[in-house]
Amino acid sequence: MKVSLIIPVYKKKEFIELVLLSINNQTYKDFEVIVTEDDNTLKEFIDSLREKLNYKLIHVQQEDLGYRRNQALNNGFKASSGELIVVIDQDCIIHPKFLEAYVNNYVNGDLLTGRRVNLGEKFTEKVLATKKVKFSLISLILSDSPLKKFPEALYLPWLKLKRNSRVLGSNFGIKRELLLKINGFDEDYIGYGFEDVDLDRRCGFAGAKKYSMKNKAIQYHLYHPEPQGDTSMFERNSLKLKEMLEKERWYCKNGLVKRKTNY
Repeated sequence: MKVSLIIPVYKKKEFIELVLLSINNQTYKDFEVIVTEDDNTLKEFIDSLREKLNYKLIHVQQEDLGYRRNQALNNGFKASSGELIVVIDQDCIIHPKFLEAYVNNYVNGDLLTGRRVNLGEKFTEKVLATKKVKFSLISLILSDSPLKKFPEALYLPWLKLKRNSRVLGSNFGIKRELLLKINGFDEDYIGYGFEDVDLDRRCGFAGAKKYSMKNKAIQYHLYHPEPQGDTSMFERNSLKLKEMLEKERWYCKNGLVKRKTNY
């Protein structure tokens, strides 16, 4: 099975080298990586990294008209060819068995939802300085990383959780046919807020089976002040989400295909 790992990037690039280097260590090898960004600020930098990477890397971009994550994700999907689409953020280093875990659990659900381990500020500075992208549990415990998130760092591939978590934008997988069915990511969500909730609920309305990847698909979130995205459209996005929930819409009007449709 081929996996397409999509990484949306907006403006900031200080973490992307570490993220791309961590992908070198994947135990599962049949995958491609698509970096999708606004503007074209990363092209030269990514080209300089290619000789350090042992996998296929595709770079796509769109005009910078502000933070448009869902449009960037749709651009990435259009450039992809995998049966399983996995999305991570530009500031999340992944565990060596990250993609293997997703492939092993492909049959368990249509929408696979992972979590993340938050790293402390000092530990993040150390990682940036050393470019070390593999961490032991001991190193995390001895760091300034938040204690309450350590359970997320335990790799327990045999664990079957009864409760499924909602989609976290930095760590989820979705089957290609499901994403096509719901018309991709809703591009009417602009700026920061609710785009991941929208995906979660639309997949549910479309009859998708959800499965938790907690303690299976492990990733490490590098420290930075929150939030990074533009929050000026937060209220507007909230109202859009409310309307979708009330009408139980699963096919978005403005996604992979941009057209009006009857619900």
